[in-house]
Amino acid sequence: STSPAAPINNRSSMRAFSSRLLVVLARLCAALACSTVHVPAPGNATVIARTMELGSLGGEAALSFRGFPAPSSGSGLAWRVAVHRRGEEVGKAISLVCDAITHTSWSTKLGYVSVDVAAQSPFPKLNVTVNLASDGINEAGLTVSEHTLRQSVYADAAAPAPAGTSRVCFAAFTAWLLGNVATVRELREEVLPRLRVVGPVVPLPSGDLLHWTIDDEREHVVLEYLDGEMRLHNNTVGAFTNDPDFTWHLRNLNNFANLSPDWPKGGERITVQSEVGALPHAVGHGFNLLGLPGDASPPSRFVRLFFQRQYAVLRAPPASLNESLSLAIGLLSSVFISQGTVASASPAAGLELTQYSVLKLPAARQFLFRDYASPRWRRVRLGELDFAPRAGASARSLPVGDGTLGVEDVTAKLG
Repeated sequence: STSPAAPINNRSSMRAFSSRLLVVLARLCAALACSTVHVPAPGNATVIARTMELGSLGGEAALSFRGFPAPSSGSGLAWRVAVHRRGEEVGKAISLVCDAITHTSWSTKLGYVSVDVAAQSPFPKLNVTVNLASDGINEAGLTVSEHTLRQSVYADAAAPAPAGTSRVCFAAFTAWLLGNVATVRELREEVLPRLRVVGPVVPLPSGDLLHWTIDDEREHVVLEYLDGEMRLHNNTVGAFTNDPDFTWHLRNLNNFANLSPDWPKGGERITVQSEVGALPHAVGHGFNLLGLPGDASPPSRFVRLFFQRQYAVLRAPPASLNESLSLAIGLLSSVFISQGTVASASPAAGLELTQYSVLKLPAARQFLFRDYASPRWRRVRLGELDFAPRAGASARSLPVGDGTLGVEDVTAKLG
């Protein structure tokens, strides 16, 4: 939950805070290699599955992350699952990264649950807490996930715009969508014609920016900004990662048309007998996937999620919600990054790891999450939460990780 920001009248202090916040935002995105995949469920429902990969910040961050215990993995950020009420003021502090003078805030129209991390201003006279929302689902069933897209170029904040146009900072856009938009149709027809997403006041040191996958129970879209222009794509392939842009990934799937869901039989018409028997033929299993990329790069993760999901649904379509969830969890495991396995571009970026994973059920209004260390999933039923405005109500949140490995000792049951 966003803490109210105190009035900031010192322009130089505000610019200094904005500059330091930009550094932290860059560090947050420095190794952000997220993956999303959609899994069909009975009744035309969809499970939206996502992993968050990020390099650990270490202790030299320009803004201190405080007030929360360290993640159970012992590294990374103290992510929390937070409940945001209707009428909550959001965005005032984080919008500083896009406009150090006229930072914008808004009151939420919809309640939502999101995965947040909080940062406190290092300046004693600036009582500002910044909340960064990276993923979530609102009470109407709209879900949003933000992923890194380094080639993003956002709208020009200074360019003339029609009356009534909203300008939203890219760093606050996830929270803005969750708190203001109920459906993808509303986004497409009513919101986007009067919206501009703007970038940081100065380039981020790492060049890391964002694009978004936005879903409800009926529609799935990807929103990107390239060359200053907004681009909205229908995500019919049900996969989403990072650079390059979304249409590049779509065309790249054609490079793997040789993959097959069937047992390899390519050698049947050229079979010869030898002293070791007829050949060539498949020895062992899994050769239908020969050529499926296994590295952690965004193109490879996109391809891997798409083909594995397609083949699984073709051969063993989920017959229940639990089967859909099981398939989604298995697919996320195929892109899980263990800390230390992916090379870091610089020591400052930290070692990348899958800091959290989420499963979102738009139709059922449910949100499931787990952290790096524990395979145990925890569930939030939005229909049972109170999102009504309540002045002075305390923030409701809990850590993504529970500090355990999720291991149950069953010795007593077998004794």
